[in-house]
Amino acid sequence: MEMTTDVMRPRVVAAQQSAKFSVDVYEGDSLARAGWPSIADASNLRIHVYQSREFLDVWMNTIGVAHRAQSFLIVVSHCERGPVLYLPLVIEKKFNVRLLRFMDAGVVDFNGPVVARGGELTRQQFVAVWSKILSLLPKVDAIDLQKISANVAGTSNPLTYLDCEPHGSSGHSIQLSAMRDDVDARPSVTRLRKKLRRHYRRLDRMGNANFIVNPSAAESDEIFTRLIEFKHRKYMATVGSDFLAMPGVRRFYREMVAPGRVGGISHLSALTCGGNVVSAHLGFAGRGCFYYTFPAYDPAYKHFSVGHLLLQHLIDESSADGFATFDLGEGDFPYKAKWVTHHLPLSNYEHPMTAAGALYLQVRRARRSLGISNAPAPQEGSERMNDHYQGR
Repeated sequence: MEMTTDVMRPRVVAAQQSAKFSVDVYEGDSLARAGWPSIADASNLRIHVYQSREFLDVWMNTIGVAHRAQSFLIVVSHCERGPVLYLPLVIEKKFNVRLLRFMDAGVVDFNGPVVARGGELTRQQFVAVWSKILSLLPKVDAIDLQKISANVAGTSNPLTYLDCEPHGSSGHSIQLSAMRDDVDARPSVTRLRKKLRRHYRRLDRMGNANFIVNPSAAESDEIFTRLIEFKHRKYMATVGSDFLAMPGVRRFYREMVAPGRVGGISHLSALTCGGNVVSAHLGFAGRGCFYYTFPAYDPAYKHFSVGHLLLQHLIDESSADGFATFDLGEGDFPYKAKWVTHHLPLSNYEHPMTAAGALYLQVRRARRSLGISNAPAPQEGSERMNDHYQGR
């Protein structure tokens, strides 16, 4: 990827506020050279799977390439403690406007940096570091950071020091240690589980219902094909456009089910009836967290709640496998309220840097206020609509 000359090599520059911090900017293909954290690393770093080395590597080689995005890996270090913050960003062009964004494009639920526990920056420190980061990056017309998480695995996200606005929806999760005494004790969950047991028995009578988790390569290909088929049909029926047709998106998901990734960073599962896939899910796992992200189901089996049957199975299996958290992702949908124990506030930071950037953001806000959402651009809406696929 062609880079501007001022970032061809990583530079270390003391932040204006204090000589204690330095900032390195690496090219996007330099994950190893930047020492970018793996989701499998055992360390004091706090990380969402979406900002891990494994996830970003796939993202940059699929969606990043398709978007012709300039990818940057930013490492902020303390002179004594070492790296305290890792921030992945890209510059994308839309209508010839250069936008500074996260590595997202609709496939990520939460955005932010990787942060070191105990190495949190104060507001004053982060403002100085942020100014230095912007000075080291190529010039942009607007900063467009969406779905900034309030915290990263419990550690404060310093990006929230920016002049952010609420995103409009939140993240939701289940602390699995609370399943028995809290979640399962709720009358709504008790009723739901009874209902799902009835549906499972009915489905099983039709043709041997069975759950499949992280299957072989041959089975993975079949499940993935059905998952994409279900998703495409639902997108077209619901919004009249296919998120999977966005540049690089289908290839991104295809790479995530490649041998070596399933059972590692990614998790593939399905519910079958008579050998046929009736619901499926592609998610992620790491650092004690299961990420429920990309489900779909066969509408012919909607009345059996096949999507929710698979969700319940994944929650129970995650609890049995020792996961600490089951992440239900971004989006405020009623079915989550039955299960959720924690909410994650999300915010956006949209800031013009030039007149062209100001016009772009102004037009986008006007479109949002008018409810114009047909075929939304990446990062301008919940394109995956994962919560429409429960088959309740």
